[in-house]
Amino acid sequence: MSDSQLLLLVDDKPENLDILVSHLEDLGYDLAVALSGEDALEIVDIQTPSLILLDVMMPGINGFQTCQALKQKAKTKDVPVIFMSALTDTDSKVLGFAAGGVDFITKPFQREEVLSRINAHLTIQRQRLLLQTQNKDLNELNQQLQDQIDKTNIVEKKLSIVDSRLSALTAQEAKQWGIDAFTGSSPIITALLEEVRCLQSVDRTNVLVLGESGTGKELISRAIHFGSNRKSKPFVAVNCSAIPTELADAEFFGHLKGAFTGAFRDRNGHFVDADGGTLFLDEIGDMPLMLQAKLLRVLEDGMVTPVGGNRALKVNVRIVAATNMDLHQKVAEKTFRQDLYFRLAGYVVKLPPLRKRIDDIPLLTEHLLTILAKEMGREKSVISPSALSSLQSYHYPGNVRELRNIIEHALISSRGKTIKPEHFHFINEQHFVDDEVEQHRLITEDLPALHKPRNDEESVIAYIEKHNSIDNSIVQQLLNVEHNRASYLLKKLLSEKKIIKQGQRRWTHYVLV
Repeated sequence: MSDSQLLLLVDDKPENLDILVSHLEDLGYDLAVALSGEDALEIVDIQTPSLILLDVMMPGINGFQTCQALKQKAKTKDVPVIFMSALTDTDSKVLGFAAGGVDFITKPFQREEVLSRINAHLTIQRQRLLLQTQNKDLNELNQQLQDQIDKTNIVEKKLSIVDSRLSALTAQEAKQWGIDAFTGSSPIITALLEEVRCLQSVDRTNVLVLGESGTGKELISRAIHFGSNRKSKPFVAVNCSAIPTELADAEFFGHLKGAFTGAFRDRNGHFVDADGGTLFLDEIGDMPLMLQAKLLRVLEDGMVTPVGGNRALKVNVRIVAATNMDLHQKVAEKTFRQDLYFRLAGYVVKLPPLRKRIDDIPLLTEHLLTILAKEMGREKSVISPSALSSLQSYHYPGNVRELRNIIEHALISSRGKTIKPEHFHFINEQHFVDDEVEQHRLITEDLPALHKPRNDEESVIAYIEKHNSIDNSIVQQLLNVEHNRASYLLKKLLSEKKIIKQGQRRWTHYVLV
């Protein structure tokens, strides 16, 4: 028996207590005794028993009154009470059950009967407590899932997505995400675009897109989809690092109404939403191993089973996955499944960093000046030769995404006049050096104050004080950390109200309060 199981024995006759103690003392229970109902109520204020054996006929308050008082106390309202009495009439038993008792033991005591009834009710009590704990855990999980569903619904509402299962992009939207959106004429970008065109004509091959943050992995993935025969079907983008492991089944595979508390309607998962189209799995390198196994199973047979269901659904989905991590290293470290890697890497597209295609900077700059001026509702600005030369001399740790931010900043700071070098906002002023080790040394030398504060949070704050804003990519470069660590630091500073979030999605950046 568990040492924590305390039995309280209440009887006004010591000889009866002696008999009970002799029956129970060798069975591993802790025993407490009381000679009256009043004494019993004082004892339970000090320690809470697992079960109470309570005599009915006692001086002072009787057993029925004592039981009623016990049921009014928060600590003992759920403790099972077994009445002990020589009374065998039905009326007495009815009164006992009405008072809150769970059973009757008839005097004189029969040892086997006493033990059997005690064991039965302690077992029921343990199961009830276990069920309460499981229900609490389930309710917490359901609340997390509901919170995730609510967040998804808010995002869908903001993006005007009424039903992603039936959504179809307009011709204008398809053109925006088509291959024409890639600007550049360098050999490296030309070869990349040719790869994309080939993948558009083969719409069942899974694709793995590799590249640094900001190189356009999602843009390439959308171009692959919208140039293929799947373009009239949904393109569903999922950030793998943003989905809690315990909610992954419902997020990816959906659930049926009533599958858990709060499941008031059937809900499609990402696979069903993307049926006939493309499922874009961003940051695939952050996917937990348990979820990797489930994803592999779906990729092997194309069948998904919603939570709470017993019937699998067949889906036709092309997977385009993306990451800035070294998946070969993660496979070697056994943090990414090799069999899943081969399933995803039907074809691998490697995106070059912007510093590797500097010749594309002039065309990219003109393209960004045009679309940003249109978004801002102003005339397109002119860029000076010296400013363009400055752009071509920079190393772009944030790649094309950073270039867009730089151009956007210059359009605002130039106030409609010719853009000059002083209108640019760079991470640092050192020009690109192809040697990565030397590049890191130069960045460190240029920002000595940012690498010497006491902690990472202070480094981020110091950087914003010097450069006015920061984003996730810059934090990764500044602190030499991965995406998840950078996200954690930014969220921590947000919660501490030291920084403010501005912009949305890929244009998100942070400024001081």
